[in-house]
Amino acid sequence: TWNYRIIKKKSKIADEDYYYMAEVFYDSNKKPMAQTEAIDITGSSKQDIIDILKTMLKDAETRDILEELGNE
Repeated sequence: TWNYRIIKKKSKIADEDYYYMAEVFYDSNKKPMAQTEAIDITGSSKQDIIDILKTMLKDAETRDILEELGNE
């Protein structure tokens, strides 16, 4: 399974964090196992984009921020 998550990443040149939206994929134990890079929003219609944005917003509001995978 997968969902959208806000990802927290540490800057390599400044002492600060920044955030981006990614698709996160889970193993059979529901543990995050992979994620995409920051995603672009594309679709075949205006309504596709609106639906994706609604899903992203819902996931962002209901799920915790995830530390970038591979950088723990």
